[in-house]
Amino acid sequence: MLGTALSASKVGTLVWLALSPWALGWCSWAKLWSFSLLYTVQLVAHRPHLGKGWPFHWLLYGPLVDYVLSYHDATVIREGPAPDSKGKYLFAMYPHGVYGVCRAFSGGVGCWRTLFPGIAARWGSFGAAFFLPGIREMSLFCGCIDASKPTLERAVRRGENIILLPGGIDEMNLTDGESKDTQLVMTDRKGFVKLAIESGMDIIPGFCFGEKWIHHTIRLPHFIQRLLRPLRMSGTLLRGRGITLMGFLDPPLGYVWGEPIKVTQQKPVDETYLNEVHQEVADAVVGIFKRHEARFGYAEDETLSLVSAADAKKKAPTLDAAATVTVGAGPNACKVK
Repeated sequence: MLGTALSASKVGTLVWLALSPWALGWCSWAKLWSFSLLYTVQLVAHRPHLGKGWPFHWLLYGPLVDYVLSYHDATVIREGPAPDSKGKYLFAMYPHGVYGVCRAFSGGVGCWRTLFPGIAARWGSFGAAFFLPGIREMSLFCGCIDASKPTLERAVRRGENIILLPGGIDEMNLTDGESKDTQLVMTDRKGFVKLAIESGMDIIPGFCFGEKWIHHTIRLPHFIQRLLRPLRMSGTLLRGRGITLMGFLDPPLGYVWGEPIKVTQQKPVDETYLNEVHQEVADAVVGIFKRHEARFGYAEDETLSLVSAADAKKKAPTLDAAATVTVGAGPNACKVK
């Protein structure tokens, strides 16, 4: 079965679930349309994703997230000592992947609380997700808020830490399990670094190993991708195990967090300092990849490239990724069972 990531597959399922009471004779068309109208009105009028969202503590730190991680035989690693629980942090995870399965690492009963004791964080998510029925509610219950700068700044002022997938939709569209080259949209994505500097938040870089192999992907024709881009939807079809969209299990997933990159608060932000911190983040991400690629099933000829958003849109040849790799303290690992 094929489904469009973050679009047709999910929306189609949700439409069926919405219509099934009528199809099974449990309600009339009038009731169905009345419910749909009321839902649409509150969808437009009520926008909790621009505020505090609807974080559901049990869903964030309950057994469901642990089940998702254990299904993929996931291992979560933190390099170096545990960060100070009183600090302020912006977590930046790469790559985005088709489904963004790497989001699962931030919750659960065991790993997150074990590796980051006393630290909770809110996900920044793209705005269109909060207008898709079902996806909207799940995102809000999981603690997601809009990834726009004003919304994130309000969260920071409330004392909340932030988790982002800076590569965004452009990086999502580069997901290719058949390619030996993993491409990260990073060279011109500096907004998250600027937010961290303005807010005085240390940046914790991360890399999700194995996400590109969870589903088999097929690129849609270019003209369809152009139609989907303004809607911030992926131009990628995916296939899971058998006739389902459930992910493949081999190789296992691995989430690796590097040590915090110390940031000096500035406002306004000096451009030179912004570039320096951004380069530190890029070097740290490449370093994580080099240190752990063999452990998580990446072949010796696997490469990592840093590209710009413009390159991602054009599918231009990848750029060479140069990095200074400094191995930090021994990693602390948490195995999800």
